[in-house]
Amino acid sequence: MKPIISIIVPIYNIENYIEKCINSILEQTFPHFELILINDGSTDHSGEICEEYAKKDIRVRVIHKENGGPASARNLGLDVAKGDYIGFVDGDDYIDKDMYELLYTLALKHDADVVECNLKIVKNGHIEIKEDQGKIEVGNNLFALKGLLEFPIRNSPVNKLYKRDLFNDLRYPDKLYEDGFLAYKVYYKLNKYVFIETGKYNYIKRKGSRMDKQETYSLRNLDGVESQEERYYFLKENIKDPYILKLAEFRFFKDIYNNYRGLQKNKHVDPDKIYRDDLRKKINKNYSGFFTNYRLSEFKFYVKISHYNIFIFDHLYKLYRIYFSTLLQVKRPMSKVKRRLRNSFTH
Repeated sequence: MKPIISIIVPIYNIENYIEKCINSILEQTFPHFELILINDGSTDHSGEICEEYAKKDIRVRVIHKENGGPASARNLGLDVAKGDYIGFVDGDDYIDKDMYELLYTLALKHDADVVECNLKIVKNGHIEIKEDQGKIEVGNNLFALKGLLEFPIRNSPVNKLYKRDLFNDLRYPDKLYEDGFLAYKVYYKLNKYVFIETGKYNYIKRKGSRMDKQETYSLRNLDGVESQEERYYFLKENIKDPYILKLAEFRFFKDIYNNYRGLQKNKHVDPDKIYRDDLRKKINKNYSGFFTNYRLSEFKFYVKISHYNIFIFDHLYKLYRIYFSTLLQVKRPMSKVKRRLRNSFTH
């Protein structure tokens, strides 16, 4: 029998997590799926563990490949998938047993191209509680794109069910932020999107994962700027909704700004200021849009000085950062004094 859903799981050196992940999928209340495990060149026992599951359950397919990263693993899974719908799960996460039954039921009910449930963040075994009233939102591609821009975590392909034909001409690029390069293109193509507030996907936040902000700065982080830039110009050309465009513009600038800060703190990776100058040029190129964007009012100084060369820009940037930090240090004690004064008058 042809599977209805193809669930793709990229796997790389996660022998301590993979069994919980696979078990949570095989225990789904919706049984009509194939589980495609892509062993991305693991050097631990992850591959052997996957093979043991394949011996026990005919729904499990294991493919071994040389290490190429999660993008190449997902792409291979898409190439061999047989289901009408696609789901992605990361190999160190796990899902609630009724996740795919819920998503598939909503897909049929609303004739939806993409259905998404909420994420639950799990850290040190503790689940971060999020508002969960089962609220359901239904909309078109513009509605989906607004949600994607308002909540960047929605770029992730997990916790969703996709109609497979959305990926007919789309694949993940071999870059650090591969999700950001593809999500908006998928959402642009869809006709109907459903989001349910209920959390059914358990994201394990562990040291070394992408969501862990303790990682040191790498030039590969600039892939994020590239994805934001591509998305901004794509939407500018294809979407006329002013709210969406201003939000995409805001996200683009913030990624430029955050990467500039990262390079400032790690000057050894950019000793000749080549990458910082490239970021400055991106600001200057989009001067009018950034300067008039109401979401960027606190960053107008950086936009204003972007027409200077990198050495002047860099110097002014550092001076303004010092000034701004000093101002905050003065404001914080003053705000405490004001609160104490207000409290003294109310008691």
